[in-house]
Amino acid sequence: MKTKQWLSNVRLTTWWLDFSDLGWPDSHLTAKWEHRAHLLRDKNVNAVVLSGFHFRWNYLPVFERVFGALAEITNICHQHELKVFERHSATRIHRARNERERRQIHHKHPSQAAFYPDDCDQATYGGQKLSDWRQISALDQQPVYLASDSSHLFCPNHPGFQEAYLAYIKRHIAVVPVDAILSEDLHFRPDFLSCACPHCRQKFLAETGLKLPSTSETSFWGNIHNPDFLAWSSARYRWQAEHYQRLRATLPSDMLLAASASSCISPEMAHIGSSPPIATEHLDAIIHEIPPERHFGVDETEIVSELFGFASLARSQKKPLITLCHVNRPEDVGPWLQFLAHHQSRPWIEKQASQRDAIPEEHLLEGGYNFERKKRKAPMESVQAVAFSEAFRDRLAPEEAELYVETYRQLSTELFARGSEPHLLFDNMWATATPEQWECLWLLDPRALSKEQARLAEVWQGNGLAVGIS
Repeated sequence: MKTKQWLSNVRLTTWWLDFSDLGWPDSHLTAKWEHRAHLLRDKNVNAVVLSGFHFRWNYLPVFERVFGALAEITNICHQHELKVFERHSATRIHRARNERERRQIHHKHPSQAAFYPDDCDQATYGGQKLSDWRQISALDQQPVYLASDSSHLFCPNHPGFQEAYLAYIKRHIAVVPVDAILSEDLHFRPDFLSCACPHCRQKFLAETGLKLPSTSETSFWGNIHNPDFLAWSSARYRWQAEHYQRLRATLPSDMLLAASASSCISPEMAHIGSSPPIATEHLDAIIHEIPPERHFGVDETEIVSELFGFASLARSQKKPLITLCHVNRPEDVGPWLQFLAHHQSRPWIEKQASQRDAIPEEHLLEGGYNFERKKRKAPMESVQAVAFSEAFRDRLAPEEAELYVETYRQLSTELFARGSEPHLLFDNMWATATPEQWECLWLLDPRALSKEQARLAEVWQGNGLAVGIS
């Protein structure tokens, strides 16, 4: 079966790895894995996501053991006709500085195998120190440390990191025959001040001709009216996407590349340097994670508005859409699947991984994985386009940016309630847009349009397209 064909028919669930799986090779583990694969296939699952060894650089001392376990599980899954995604963080590493932080790691990540180095500052890979790759804050020129998560993040612009990560991936795929790689956490955290390492500074200068100033320059940092600061914000979007571009060029053509994102419209995306409309251009599938704190039937406005955004990306890029749902109880599976079927998304069912007593996937799917995507009677006839500009959102004050997003959320919910499907028109989608398939183009704020976008909107309106202002 061709790659996109099996991906377009995928019924995903999560295969959790735990600390005991690091006991490979052990015949008891083989029996456990074979039983799980048989059980999942019997529930009508046809693909799994290997999760649990997430902060991948934590496992540097036992990479060969990790590879061995992942390889055996993958081979067992393939014997049971299960495709395999392997999910990991490319950039994050835990660093517990005391007992309290060790306990915090276990508390915040109960579904992760809590294995991490005692002294990651001295760890090396390929002769390079991992500590040299850490993101640097412009505030004090010190490595960023996320105390809330007891972790460091590596800078995707650091040439040492780039070389080491691609070398790692080559080792990985040489021995672990997975069908897809989910490479994640390519963010700049916690805010605009990261990363300001020498490599980011040099790259910013080379791309824009601008020097990154001291944080005492308040006319730059956080100043949405300064085009130089907006150039800094845009650069971080590109740098995230470049990671996936490099990785896509490294992976075999028949091995898929993906990542997940929980939002494509939130103002927070500018703070962490993440743009799904840009990054997903280099991915083979659009994967949208509905945050575990959002519940079906309760947070409808947030869920639907985000889903329409990711569905628009999938439609525009002609790629499959997969939605990750965190499910509480077996009786909740059916309503989630019906919801996704209506929205033309493939399902990924996962337990509430942040809860220690969460019902595992095998029991959540005890009634079977019954999913059939609903066929559209008229695929594009009832679509109403909504112009959504990341660039405009990022030029707004925080309160105005939130209002801009909320205006979209309310409009999309209203259009959906009236039987129409909103199609988000992001900044990079105008050149290839197909307005003849729309009933109306909605403008959230006319000021958001660039000169070229305003020209196109006028041309489309002259050709008979209705234009509305929300």
